[in-house]
Amino acid sequence: MFEFRIHKQQPYMWVNLKGKLIIDNDALKMANELSEMINESNNIIIVDLKELNYINSSGFNNLLKLLTVSRNNGGDLILCNINSNINQLLITTKLNTIFKIENNILSIQDYINKK
Repeated sequence: MFEFRIHKQQPYMWVNLKGKLIIDNDALKMANELSEMINESNNIIIVDLKELNYINSSGFNNLLKLLTVSRNNGGDLILCNINSNINQLLITTKLNTIFKIENNILSIQDYINKK
């Protein structure tokens, strides 16, 4: 089962993912909801993966789509609190070179302040 929660706090949106992101409709619902919220003043998406147990290619694909939408609006997508299994998937697929990955809130805050 997959759940997501979105918290808006300009200029960013926190997205907490929980469970397994393996069904395309779940990922698509999240991506569509976030895409509607993104604009030039609210364009940074922080995806907290602390409670995400597993993600497959369709889940990564939707995160890539959100990254594109965010960057097209002058923002970015940041992944944080990544567990070792998901981190290994990111390394294996080389997606770790595409996504901005931060380990804690302070480094995210530093990144946002520099942007």
